[in-house]
Amino acid sequence: MNILSLTKRIVRDISPINKRFVSLDYHIQAAMDWLCVAQDASTDGGVSLRYSLLKGWDTSYPETTGYIIPTFLSYANLTKNIKYYQRAIRMADWELSIQQRDGSFKGGPLGSGYSSFVFDTGQIIFGLIDAHRVTKQEKYIDGAIRAGKWLVSAQSSEGMWRDYTYNNIPHVYYTMVAWALAELGLYIKDDFYSKAAIRNIDWAISRQHDNGWFDDAGFTKKTHSTPYTHTIAYTIEGIMKTGICIGRDDYIDGALKAGKALLEVCKDGFLYGTYDSQWKSDVNYSCLTGNAQIAGIFLRLYEARGSKEFFHVAQEINRFLCYCQDVDGEPSIRGAISGSYPIWGQYQRFAFPNWATKFFVDALLLEKKLNEV
Repeated sequence: MNILSLTKRIVRDISPINKRFVSLDYHIQAAMDWLCVAQDASTDGGVSLRYSLLKGWDTSYPETTGYIIPTFLSYANLTKNIKYYQRAIRMADWELSIQQRDGSFKGGPLGSGYSSFVFDTGQIIFGLIDAHRVTKQEKYIDGAIRAGKWLVSAQSSEGMWRDYTYNNIPHVYYTMVAWALAELGLYIKDDFYSKAAIRNIDWAISRQHDNGWFDDAGFTKKTHSTPYTHTIAYTIEGIMKTGICIGRDDYIDGALKAGKALLEVCKDGFLYGTYDSQWKSDVNYSCLTGNAQIAGIFLRLYEARGSKEFFHVAQEINRFLCYCQDVDGEPSIRGAISGSYPIWGQYQRFAFPNWATKFFVDALLLEKKLNEV
């Protein structure tokens, strides 16, 4: 247990937020530096699941390493720094080394003992596609296609996934898997995968209420009624990005409906960690991963529909995240985003999950891009 860092962080989160914002470039670089530290915490090339102030570094996490690859390649392209490219390719090579014969990937962090998981397999496809995009090496797209075929074979006739799922139940946030299949279909020009994506998004849209809410968005049956913003955001992003990918305005409309509901509950860049079907919350912490994802969703909706309110609220969320970012702690947390604010919140309590920082970087990079347009 890191007593000193834990104590400092608790004191910091008890105190009023120090609203320090330097620049987008400064905060992005600090976050990328930490993601490099998280990769180096493991020797296999993957990115450690998280740094816990109670337990230290975890093993590499295939799922999130998969979608961290595009973030590193984007930053390599922006900075023209080859080290981020090299790190991304090392991640992709590690992913291929652990791919199962049937094309799937096992769930959870390395060594967790889970069987093959639909969601994890879908997220790894993003990284393999981008690795092929920049290297043109067939092994990466071959791996993506094998993963895609397995996903389609595991899909139910209704469009959701019932098997190989977390807690063995359907989840509406598996729209992120649909998006991966849509991207694969577009990239290799094969509508076999796009049609599977459409089946899932159609099912997900059927679970949406008039107020933008989605049923079945939690990790468990119990939390379906009050899911984290993390999985709410996954649901919306998967629908929106699939719509953008295959040119379906009705899917973007579904994301827009949920986005407008989130606009109403976001105050000064702060969102509560969970919401119920009336967009009410009974918790007093924020799920920072969900915040970062929602900032990215708002920015994409601004791009797609031109609503400046989405852009301004996304900026407010990003500034709040910058305030929460640890920029002066020890190397194991410096630059990282914690799971919750305050640090003892229920989501990834006392820990810094790699995906929180990944989504933070993505949101800031998108804001930077839109500022320059």
